[in-house]
Amino acid sequence: MNELKEADANPETQNLDKLIELASAIAAAQDAMTDDIVTRLAAAIGEGMILMDRVTRNEGLMHLLQALGDPAVQENLEGVAKALTSENFLDGANDQKNMSHGGYMGLIRLLRDSEVQEAIYSLAGFLKKFNAHTQKTS
Repeated sequence: MNELKEADANPETQNLDKLIELASAIAAAQDAMTDDIVTRLAAAIGEGMILMDRVTRNEGLMHLLQALGDPAVQENLEGVAKALTSENFLDGANDQKNMSHGGYMGLIRLLRDSEVQEAIYSLAGFLKKFNAHTQKTS
């Protein structure tokens, strides 16, 4: 009985057990690989390579992907996602529709809201930067 406990504690025996488990897993994977699976796997890898080629050739998309690494951009995207998935997103739109029936006075009432003003300034700043960049590249 002591010999079994000593054998279990031996690191070489543990490594051998791990190798046997790995060999069994590889054998099971080989048995499961049919021609259909290999064909689908090869097609998926081929499509993935084509997609990666298209992505890397598109300079604008590559620049956008690199910009996604910026923490400020990530925070802004998280804010957009939270706003779009907010339970109150549609309720807020309905409240503003019910707030006024339109016209200049309704617009002026809406513009008095500090959150609306902040949103307009943010959007205007973004559009100004976007326009300046498009003017440079044209």
